[in-house]
Amino acid sequence: MQMDFSIRQLSIPGFRIVAFIVCALAVGYGLPAGSAAGKTKVPPGFFPWQFPTSNALKTWKDQSYSTKRWWGNFPRNLVVPRHVFKKYPWAIGPFTKYAHNPVLSPTPGAWDCGHLGGGVHNGAIIVRHGTFYYIYRGERPYSPPVPYICDIGIATSPDGIHFKKIRTHSGLFRHGKYKQYSYEDVCVAKYHGTYYLFCNQWYWKDQSDKEINGEFEATSNDLIHWKRLGILFPHAKHVYRNGAVVVNPHNRAVRINGKFVMYLDNGRMAYSQDMVHWKSAKTTINFPGGETCFALANYDKAHPNNIILFTGGNFTGNFYAIGEVLLSKKNLTGVVSYLPKPTLAANPKIPYEHGFSATDPKKLVSTFSDCIFFTGLTRHAGKWWMYYGGSEYYTCLATARVVMPEK
Repeated sequence: MQMDFSIRQLSIPGFRIVAFIVCALAVGYGLPAGSAAGKTKVPPGFFPWQFPTSNALKTWKDQSYSTKRWWGNFPRNLVVPRHVFKKYPWAIGPFTKYAHNPVLSPTPGAWDCGHLGGGVHNGAIIVRHGTFYYIYRGERPYSPPVPYICDIGIATSPDGIHFKKIRTHSGLFRHGKYKQYSYEDVCVAKYHGTYYLFCNQWYWKDQSDKEINGEFEATSNDLIHWKRLGILFPHAKHVYRNGAVVVNPHNRAVRINGKFVMYLDNGRMAYSQDMVHWKSAKTTINFPGGETCFALANYDKAHPNNIILFTGGNFTGNFYAIGEVLLSKKNLTGVVSYLPKPTLAANPKIPYEHGFSATDPKKLVSTFSDCIFFTGLTRHAGKWWMYYGGSEYYTCLATARVVMPEK
């Protein structure tokens, strides 16, 4: 997810808040500062919520649960069965949130110290030699008119819960002439001993230039040292972002009909023979949800053609929640089924999922009051481990029991 603001302090009785003034997107598209979502034409590849009003309290309230505002493109007569995962046995879940979340937080004074609206989140998870590697997006304040900028960091854990950040290498990409770019939302897939990292690269002064904006790739042999390959679609007509390569439960890239497959935002796709050279496809997939989170195959031996595309977006009242869409290897663009309720959604009774600090429940750290998004999932020790963003500020953990035999 992406949002651009400048900030000023505002005192509200009962808690501390910061007012947002829209300005950064105006740099790339000639939009007037303070433009409201209802009056602004949204550029291709972006979302209406990226053009908020200038009132922080209003933004926080607007981005709370509302069946009127955030129903999404689901049918209004949607029927939700009592036992969703029995009715939809192809789906992964139910997920249980870890009782002692968050598992990763911004570090004061560091490159990932966070800012109002973003912290450490939207990372990929890889288990290597029994160690969990979390390759995450870290945010920090930036010079006006853009209030934040991101890089990619590394944290490891022996148990998937207690993480230690690797400071000697993080952040990975904002060095030298590349310091001007922001790197966000990570997918990592393994193929023949090499790890392939995909994320979004942004140049805030001109987000319309496809040669330096959009889906970015890097490779590594150890998940620590990374070689940048650059932008994947420099000649695209639209921004390509949030690429999710189809992987198996252990995050290994899956060949389908001889090719690797990548799902991207706005129903777009790309294919590759070698995980390096990607060609976009002239197709659009229509599925309920919004942004691409994660693409999973070979998770059910009884149904080898199943593909689950996890999505994030407006979901029957949730501003941002996680959904699951069933696709098939036999028809990569045809929706077979989808869950009628979120796999995971924010709980307004949990401060760090409602925009507030995990340590100070009266301190507002994000206007994303009803927002859960993720890009990291893996299967380990009989469980599914999902690492999701709490209010776009913290990394939290949710797990689900494995009930399907893997291919």
